[in-house]
Amino acid sequence: MTIPQVVDAQPDSIVQLHQSKFARNMLELGDLYCFTDPAFQPGKVKFATIQNVGEKYGELNLVLFPEISDKTVGFYQFLNSLPVVQKENLVRMFSFYEKKFETELKKQGLPIELKYIAPAVSALNQNAIGENGTAGIWQLTHFQAVLNGLQVSQLADERFNPELSTRAFTSTMKQNFAIFNSPELAVLGYLYGNAKVKNAISFAGENASLTQILNCLPESAKLFVAAFQATAVFLESNHFIPDVESMAKRSVPDTVKITRQLHFQQVSEVLGVPQKQLEFLNPQYRFSIVPVKGKYSKLTVPDGYWDDFVLWQDSVYNFGDSTLFQMTAQNIEYPPAPGRQYVGEPVKNLQIEGKTKIKYTLQSGDVLGVIAEKYDVNVEDLKYWNNIANERRIQAGKNLDIFVDNEKADYYNGLQSQLKKEAAKPSLPVQFQQSAALAIYQPVDNGKKIEHVVKNGESPFTIAKKYNGITPEDILQWNNIADARKIQVGQKLIIYLK
Repeated sequence: MTIPQVVDAQPDSIVQLHQSKFARNMLELGDLYCFTDPAFQPGKVKFATIQNVGEKYGELNLVLFPEISDKTVGFYQFLNSLPVVQKENLVRMFSFYEKKFETELKKQGLPIELKYIAPAVSALNQNAIGENGTAGIWQLTHFQAVLNGLQVSQLADERFNPELSTRAFTSTMKQNFAIFNSPELAVLGYLYGNAKVKNAISFAGENASLTQILNCLPESAKLFVAAFQATAVFLESNHFIPDVESMAKRSVPDTVKITRQLHFQQVSEVLGVPQKQLEFLNPQYRFSIVPVKGKYSKLTVPDGYWDDFVLWQDSVYNFGDSTLFQMTAQNIEYPPAPGRQYVGEPVKNLQIEGKTKIKYTLQSGDVLGVIAEKYDVNVEDLKYWNNIANERRIQAGKNLDIFVDNEKADYYNGLQSQLKKEAAKPSLPVQFQQSAALAIYQPVDNGKKIEHVVKNGESPFTIAKKYNGITPEDILQWNNIADARKIQVGQKLIIYLK
């Protein structure tokens, strides 16, 4: 049997695209307010000369992707060719985040070398946005964020908040480590979707090596491995040397409670805080507007401004007018579809070269994000093919048109029934299989079973925080909930106390 390899563009063009995206993130990183503040990470960067990248990577002795990629040297050379100021910014920012990353990874019992994923995928640009809608320094998907209790809305997207997104990343990785029991597959599942990785495993065969599995994933997966390895070598070789005296005097930002909708400009004009600084401290507020969720929202302000805000908050709230809160929404326009006569009419007779149209029957609890992950397509494509304006209004029993590669049509045609079988017994290579004892979604034999009644404003994330040792994933699994957003006020949830 010939293994179908994923070829989504010429390798050279993908390398250029990947490097171009990284360079763009590096430029945006340099525009962050922190690099105009002399009090941010005072010190200097000491660069080293690496003669043999492969040898240096071997010395790191990492658990993750231990075999050097043939593309790693090229990506390291790309990093090393960046302007000096950009390289300094990357090293300085990594030094700023490193201990915070390690603390969260250790809490979850994960390898600390996972800390190199963030610089590899986003260049530590907290405002990074990926082609498929991923966001933040960890490039979280919408689904990963919501599942872990983050708010993702038009005004507030907490994926851009480094602290909150780091917690969501480590929580997702802990779950993936339990699913795959392999660091490499866990990471690839995080980046490309667990379903896509399982599909690649099925294509590659039961005894497939990691290299064979990578061949069944998009070419960008191999580039990620190279970027991860090159970034690890770069950041382990080039060091930030802090100014100890200045670092000791470093201030810590304050947090104020916002009880009315607020624009950064109001705070800037009344209190004299640069708006760019507020944007850096509060990247989750996408339009510089702080919406009020529940009783209040939180705004981070520079050290020393808490008293000023409390004293002048009436003036802050009353400054300016309603024009501050007008937003320009970004509209995504698709090209005209064959057979569509008017807006709202389904796409008719649509054909895509190299693709086969298959039918998927919607099940109760289905969401487009999960379906797209299973069938290796994008959510926006699903919405376009099926003329879906509001993804929350899809109905069980209806059919979706999905376009898949011609050579994989037979596999995807049988995927819906196959997934039900795989749910009982995951299909993993022998060398990556785990024992049932490693599963994290087992009810606790000796634990006390209780019922939790969902209150207004609660999510699996906030509920899990109320019980020691319980994760949001535990709650979803115990109660057979596929979509974390569908829990309702008054609903009774089963929880096994540990």
